[in-house]
Amino acid sequence: MSEARKQQLHLFLRLLLVVTLCVIWGNSLLSREDSAALSGGITAWLRSIGLPVSHHFVRKTAHFCEFALLGAVLALLMRLRGGRGFQCLCNSAFAALLTAVTDETIQVFSGRGSQVPDVVLDFSGAVAGIILCTLIAKRSEKKHPT
Repeated sequence: MSEARKQQLHLFLRLLLVVTLCVIWGNSLLSREDSAALSGGITAWLRSIGLPVSHHFVRKTAHFCEFALLGAVLALLMRLRGGRGFQCLCNSAFAALLTAVTDETIQVFSGRGSQVPDVVLDFSGAVAGIILCTLIAKRSEKKHPT
């Protein structure tokens, strides 16, 4: 990959990281009522297309998916900067865990409360994203060695 292409990808991933953090923390800033209305609307739409989902399932799946994206972006950024191996995975996971703890702390101040199981769920999503991204990157490197 050319150096210019690497720089473009790096910029895109940094912007995606900022957007992802804004979505995660922005949702945490919502009041209990606004948050329930948002996820309630998504639940209603999913039910309207025939998916029998609960409100709780939609909320928890959204958390998992947001953090899976975060984990994948963090892992890609680390790899793009030359990080490889276990330390790279640990750095990505720690950044995601710090984000999850910050997310729950924001919820305390927005009147929604904080729960340790939510941190575990968020962290699990991030680890899933990190692992998936790492496996795909390794497979791609085997197919297209540099």
